[in-house]
Amino acid sequence: MRCVVLGGAGFLGRHIGCAMAAAGYCVWSVDVSLATPVGSTPWLAGQVQADCFDVGAWWDRCGGADVVVHLASSTVPATANADPVADAEVNLLGTLRLLQGLRARKVHPRLLFASSGGAVYGKPQSVPLAEDHPTLPIGAYGVTKLAIEHHLCIEEASQGLPCRILRLSNPYGEWQRPHAIQGVIAVFAHRALHGLPLDVWGDGSVVRDFIHAADVGTAFVAAAEHEGKNRVFNIGDGQGHSVNDIIATLERLLGRAIERRVFAPRPFDPPVNVLDIRRAQTELHWQPAVAFDDGVASALQWLRSVP
Repeated sequence: MRCVVLGGAGFLGRHIGCAMAAAGYCVWSVDVSLATPVGSTPWLAGQVQADCFDVGAWWDRCGGADVVVHLASSTVPATANADPVADAEVNLLGTLRLLQGLRARKVHPRLLFASSGGAVYGKPQSVPLAEDHPTLPIGAYGVTKLAIEHHLCIEEASQGLPCRILRLSNPYGEWQRPHAIQGVIAVFAHRALHGLPLDVWGDGSVVRDFIHAADVGTAFVAAAEHEGKNRVFNIGDGQGHSVNDIIATLERLLGRAIERRVFAPRPFDPPVNVLDIRRAQTELHWQPAVAFDDGVASALQWLRSVP
């Protein structure tokens, strides 16, 4: 079985590619950039530097695909909100180009899409958030993710393209860039290692669901093999940790106090966002395996090598 990971050179792509290879798949990466350094992804059968949404640029070079993992995205919530037109043009229209390309070739690989459990639901009306919670995104990023979800469902109903949608919580772990504007654990851990203060908005009580990227990888393997009726699955740890919890964990691991810079709370931050993962546990027979403290410790160890 052949798996093509669109966005395979990135943080999540590496973890998912590794998990798919461990499950016996022949894994190819397609990305606008190549995985670096060379040899850092020994589980890859090959990689193609190309536009992920242009099927003609990579399908034959990869030898086709039985499973396509769609991680391709050019935005995060902050950049999507800053330029929603670009977000829609690149990510939504790009996905439609991808679907048209598969349709033109008359191929039907299983398509696994990484959606966002933190963005598509909007302000929680109940916690934990189950898959049937209302989807009322409050930002452009969530709107685009939700629109892609709907188009995938249409494509399966009209063209027979099998799809699974994985709504991820907040992935963290090795290979996550600490200089980005997303990924609080990586950002905090890297700054703490370098003796820099941590920026905290409000009193640090905001709670989020954090999942180690290795567990995301095994969830994609399970979704690739799923034969049940549901198409949408929450993928998270199922437990919440506050910003204060993250800092306390880093202080324990480093053996010292960490300086904070406290700013006014941000009005768009819901106080709690935790996913209900029982559907994935029941139907995918999947369970997160990396404990929070262990995951933070492994991420911290990897970040020691990052300047």
